[in-house]
Amino acid sequence: MRLPYLSAGGGKQDRQIIQFGGVRYGQGASDGELEESLGLSSAQFPCLSQREGRKRAGVYTAPTALYAKGKLCVVDGTDLLYDGQVVGQVSAGEKQLAAINTRIVIFPDKMVYDTEKQDLFELGMIRTYETEEGKCTGTFPPGNICFTRNTMVLEQLWAWFYRVDEDYVIENAAAGSTYTVYSSITLDQDTWGLTLGNTSTKTAGALQPGDLLILHTDDPSKAARYQQVESVTANGDGTYAIRCADYFMNGTNYSDDVMKRLVHAGDKLIISGCTTFPGFNLTVEVVEVSGNTITAKRDDGYFYPFAEAGNTAQREEGSVKLVRSIPDLEVLCEHDNRLWGAAGGTIYASALGDPGRFFDYEGLSTDSYAVAVGTDGAFTGCAPYGSNVLFWKEDYVHKVLGTSPKNYELYVYKVPGVQAGSEKSLCIINEALYYKGREGVYRYTGSTPTLISENFGLRRFSDAVAGTDGWRYYISMKGADGSWGMYVYDTMRGIWLREDDTHAMDFANLGGTLCFLDAADKTLYTTGQDDSEEGRIQWSASFAPFHETVHGRKGYSRLFLRLELSAGAWCKAEISEDGGAFRQLWLESEARQGTVVVPIRPARCDAFRVRLSGKGRCVVKSLVRRFEIGSEV
Repeated sequence: MRLPYLSAGGGKQDRQIIQFGGVRYGQGASDGELEESLGLSSAQFPCLSQREGRKRAGVYTAPTALYAKGKLCVVDGTDLLYDGQVVGQVSAGEKQLAAINTRIVIFPDKMVYDTEKQDLFELGMIRTYETEEGKCTGTFPPGNICFTRNTMVLEQLWAWFYRVDEDYVIENAAAGSTYTVYSSITLDQDTWGLTLGNTSTKTAGALQPGDLLILHTDDPSKAARYQQVESVTANGDGTYAIRCADYFMNGTNYSDDVMKRLVHAGDKLIISGCTTFPGFNLTVEVVEVSGNTITAKRDDGYFYPFAEAGNTAQREEGSVKLVRSIPDLEVLCEHDNRLWGAAGGTIYASALGDPGRFFDYEGLSTDSYAVAVGTDGAFTGCAPYGSNVLFWKEDYVHKVLGTSPKNYELYVYKVPGVQAGSEKSLCIINEALYYKGREGVYRYTGSTPTLISENFGLRRFSDAVAGTDGWRYYISMKGADGSWGMYVYDTMRGIWLREDDTHAMDFANLGGTLCFLDAADKTLYTTGQDDSEEGRIQWSASFAPFHETVHGRKGYSRLFLRLELSAGAWCKAEISEDGGAFRQLWLESEARQGTVVVPIRPARCDAFRVRLSGKGRCVVKSLVRRFEIGSEV
């Protein structure tokens, strides 16, 4: 009589990974996903490979902001640099920058740098570029003002300057030739000549871009023309070629034509510099402009803003300054040739093409725009998206639709918004908007935002800053334990990888190259480079536990790892069985480039983890696990 029997096992089985995933913190990892990564990239998906190299593009003292507008703009302490040259001074601290036309606006300073005219000035400064000379800047300088109960009569000149079309060039300056360099050059309002700052003497070879010179007269103080050094190039014969921007300065009395280009009815002006009558230092709204007289009312509507003047005119001598009022924008962006931003509970848009005008309400399509909102919380970010402008709070998005102030409409939706402190995480890639919210990273495509960072599990991050190289979303953010990390999301494959512990304080994309400022070493880096500067990159990949999701007892007989090592690179394989410590199983360095098949024998276990690490270029192509399934007991 024959009795039934149970089979002792399921035979040998192979599981092969030929498509590697990204990091997944927590439970539920799939085959090929990682518990942690360092220095990896999805560029050679489905294989595992290393991130691209980085190169230094500048070292700074105290950088706080980075922006790309034709060339890189960096705020370093109080220096504003454009294309590597200091172009002016701003206050220290964090900044928000946006570009409109050729101008880069800087908040909270309310400054603007014109990249074409190479000019830095207050955003609210009363000035115009509209003169027949073409490349001309008109300024509304401080001076004397005579006040009545509701008017200001301006007595100072309207000063202006323009850059001559052709540069001033000295082809062959002798090495020992000397030049007088001035610390500043301004227009004297009484003589219409130049007022010169401190001087120093430099030889031709010692001149630096930005130095101010007067090269064409024996009496510089009576000249209204000066030059600013742009470049100094050594010739092969020991001489130097000096190229300068050539400027001409002049002044004129106020007239209807001049004044109405500088000041409009409805402008809000901030008056400062009054010492004899300090009560005149206030904000007023322009009612009418006639000649050199401005009729005004107080910002709160009181029609006699200068009541202290009484019935007789009072003259304030000295440096009375007038600037336009600019909202204290907390978040900002550019859209359709307007500067958009939010301050307090109000959304603002500047006049068309002019980021210095926020209170033009004349019923024109070029007017500025403002609307108050009633949602809770502070604004945490804003960005253009398609034909809309989106203003975010942590729990809301405010969508402004329309083409001009006449038809702008505001819609409010309660959705997961931008986390406070992560306003620089907003980034558009292939018509999708990515940003950091309280619960993780979201993708927005016009409807409800979608969480795309479930891979992070219970880990929480804050203070995120992000950028893109065109298809990957780079985000640097701080963990709950205070540590920083640079994470990269492949938008085409849905893969997250952690590159390293970089704390990037800002990103910018210049001509398709992603750049970032490293907070640790105050250095500007470019990504997507070769290894010539950085050297062989250190990397590691810690795979999630392999347990085969079967109930029977498993016996692993062999692991086969297939990888390609570049010349001079090395790779190490370690294994941990059933939660034990990692032990090294294999170490290989490759003097020449080649493919390596690594056999690994794990000890008897229910589950195991594999950790690969190395230095230099290594492409991991596949991992095969061979095992047998026995009884359930």
